[in-house]
Amino acid sequence: MKDRAYRFPTPEHQCCACQGDLSPGGEFYSTICFLEEEFARRNYCVSCWAPEEPGQEEGGEGSGMVDRSGIFAYWRTRRPEEQDGDVVKIRFDPLVVLEFFRGLGGRAEAESKVEPGAAEEETGAPSGPSESQRRDLRFVLSLLLIRKKILLLKGTFIRDKFEWLELQERRESERTYEIANPELSETELEQVRDAIGELLQMQV
Repeated sequence: MKDRAYRFPTPEHQCCACQGDLSPGGEFYSTICFLEEEFARRNYCVSCWAPEEPGQEEGGEGSGMVDRSGIFAYWRTRRPEEQDGDVVKIRFDPLVVLEFFRGLGGRAEAESKVEPGAAEEETGAPSGPSESQRRDLRFVLSLLLIRKKILLLKGTFIRDKFEWLELQERRESERTYEIANPELSETELEQVRDAIGELLQMQV
């Protein structure tokens, strides 16, 4: 899998802002960001993410000690209790997966007008994940969301000799997507899916 890095570091149970411990059973905010040329998951305690201040809505934009400029998705969750020292993955949460999928879609319009991978050659090194990484992740995430009926497959079409999926959100029908099929092998599909599960600490 050339130019595709899917070794996501396992997040520590510690707030990345204040370095305080995130205790089992306690709530915290978890994020997906892009650090040092790879995706990473970073966790923050509730007080650092959204301190309670007069007139401020909890979790509102710009609150807290967290720079959110490089964050692709975030959600509030609870640290599971560990069993025999092992980290317990949470059950599949379609809203979290959908937000990650949306976060990767910033260049969807441009992506739909050129063949997969062409944008990298034209613009040089991207400031975030490469187009091949985005494409692979978006494709596998879309398959997971189709399976859970969060996204609806409206059809497929061929553009510039590549297959594209035409998708629509079930609840917000005005949100539509055109997703390139990177033609991953079964082994590659499993690798990307497993990596997503590790990144989200979720059963996928």
